Amino acid sequence: MKTWYARTLHEYVELIEYIIHSQNGTDRKVPLWFRGHEQTGCYYYLEPGIYRNISLGREKNLVNRHGTYGTIWLKEEYRYQHFMARNFEKVSAMPESLIEWQEVMQHYLSKTRLMDWSESAIVALGFALEAYINPVEDHETLYRRKNDSPVVWTLNPIGLNNAVYESIQKKDMVYKALPKVKKKLKNQIVDSLQKNKATYFELDNSVNSGVNGMISLSGVEAMRKYQGAEITENVLTQRFNPFFYLLLRYYSDGVGVKVDELPPLAIIHPYHSQRIHEQKGAFTIFPYYIEKPKPNLYASPFAMENMGKTNKYLDKIVIMDPVKVAEELKGIGMRRSHLYPEMDVVSTDFENFKFI
Repeated sequence: MKTWYARTLHEYVELIEYIIHSQNGTDRKVPLWFRGHEQTGCYYYLEPGIYRNISLGREKNLVNRHGTYGTIWLKEEYRYQHFMARNFEKVSAMPESLIEWQEVMQHYLSKTRLMDWSESAIVALGFALEAYINPVEDHETLYRRKNDSPVVWTLNPIGLNNAVYESIQKKDMVYKALPKVKKKLKNQIVDSLQKNKATYFELDNSVNSGVNGMISLSGVEAMRKYQGAEITENVLTQRFNPFFYLLLRYYSDGVGVKVDELPPLAIIHPYHSQRIHEQKGAFTIFPYYIEKPKPNLYASPFAMENMGKTNKYLDKIVIMDPVKVAEELKGIGMRRSHLYPEMDVVSTDFENFKFI
């Protein structure tokens, strides 16, 4: 992970172009995802909301003696039960799985294992500079302008998912995910995953770069559902991609892991709202970590920047002159209503718009 500094919008764009190439190590470009923070520091780790109080030492991460169920599972399930019970009739496009419900819950401020990213560098910069783009100069906005130190994180999602593959194809990970399967069949899956990465994960990037390595976990859930009762046999005979099935076991079904065993997974999701569509939303989803960390305000074990398997796919761009960059951003058409396209935000934009 490297830290970069941008004083102008031009420098910001140039840095992104450089990071795109440096993340791949060759002249071939890789797609990046972006996440804008108004602040950098202990309360703005790259970790999902459901883990934050644990990493800050405000609550314990309890697990049973088997490591199969604990605090994270219960926190997630209670929130899902309450959210679905009280919002079921308000959802226009009904989610088809718990994973899809997670995206809706994340959008409406419930704590989940998801963390938001954007496929747009401009959208992420807009989030980082939201206080400077907001046309309403109330006390909160003025305070945020005075105290913010905006930063945009970049993520190489293909590199991250490659790290997931390298982790999940190990023998102990396959054994843990398939406890009732005979040893001989598990060994066959391990051997196949280790020898056939190009079959189960990597396509020829010259003709498949638009989809290569990008996972839709909700899509994989649907594929499992369509397989029905034959799913177990199809996985064991490898007519169903064993890598995809292992992703379901760890990121959807809830097989617990330690932080150093498995990194977060970069996923795309069906858009369930105009806001997520406008924000070009994408996500990282964290597995069910069974770590019991000691409180440390400056070193959360659940933060991506502190994980050895993920931090090399991250870069951080610090915005050194946020007033200037925000003015340049507004000059090319960025408005707060591009981040939040609700009618009242649109009205506020044009009724109060001015350059600072």
